[in-house]
Amino acid sequence: MKLTRTANAGVLLELDGVTILLDGVCREVKPYPATPPEIKAELTESVPDVVAFTHAHKDHYDPGFAACVLQKNGVILGPDDCHGSMETIQVGNVRITPIPSRHIGAAGKTTPHASFLISGSRQVLFTGDAAPLQWRQVDLPKLDVLIAPYAYANTATGWELSKSMNANTIVLLHMPALEDDTIGLWPVVEQTTSGADNLQIPQMGQTLQI
Repeated sequence: MKLTRTANAGVLLELDGVTILLDGVCREVKPYPATPPEIKAELTESVPDVVAFTHAHKDHYDPGFAACVLQKNGVILGPDDCHGSMETIQVGNVRITPIPSRHIGAAGKTTPHASFLISGSRQVLFTGDAAPLQWRQVDLPKLDVLIAPYAYANTATGWELSKSMNANTIVLLHMPALEDDTIGLWPVVEQTTSGADNLQIPQMGQTLQI
């Protein structure tokens, strides 16, 4: 499986010959970066097989890109305000299942939100900004990869829950570039996850082979 970070909290997955873009084009909300123009242009030119958005916050979603996908008869999964569907779909050997989930914090009361379980030769959970503790109530398969934001690793409670999900690899997103980290996330996450040998934090545009 190949994973490329294309946005603040988004990735392009390539699994079993299927391309899946998850929160993969977004707008800037400082200190969190927008999708770089060259990456957005490439994704607009060649729309992935499936596009999924967890929610409509600017740092996860770009309505202009969503409109482009729909104009090209592309498939969007996610809440209504992302112009998405919450139906499970199968593309080749890969099944993508939207899971209704609650956004972290006070936004959870007002923000439609979905997470996604991707099942093929690998089992991948893409949480979006879902509150970590709710996963204790969800029956999940054995995960190969957990893709989650910094809230799953910036406190002892969040990190313990992440580890308890028993994913072979944890990919952390929603991290600002080191030089733009005005809120001090990097040192907190590095201290909390010290010694972890299954954690990956990709930089913008970086591709991981998992």
